Amino acid sequence: MTVKKLIQAEIDRIPEQELDNLYQWIKEFTDKINSVKNGIFSSQNIPPETLETAEKHLSNSYPYHDLDYLAGTWTKEDETEFLLNTQQFNQIDQQLWQ
Repeated sequence: MTVKKLIQAEIDRIPEQELDNLYQWIKEFTDKINSVKNGIFSSQNIPPETLETAEKHLSNSYPYHDLDYLAGTWTKEDETEFLLNTQQFNQIDQQLWQ
């Protein structure tokens, strides 16, 4: 059985009063497919001011760089101290699980 016949069999099971809703849904679906195929959503069809606004918001998405200088500045001693102080987090308290 082809996909088209399977779809037709499902449509035949839908009550008559619901067919208008199905038609609207199918129409919206095919319109979206056709608009994507025809390139309606390409950047050429978007007004320049919309693109500028989008770029402006994108550049403000990550404004916090005030702590960047701290990244990757741990010494070997800092790492050792951190690992020793957090070692207890790797232990399981058997009494909690009884």
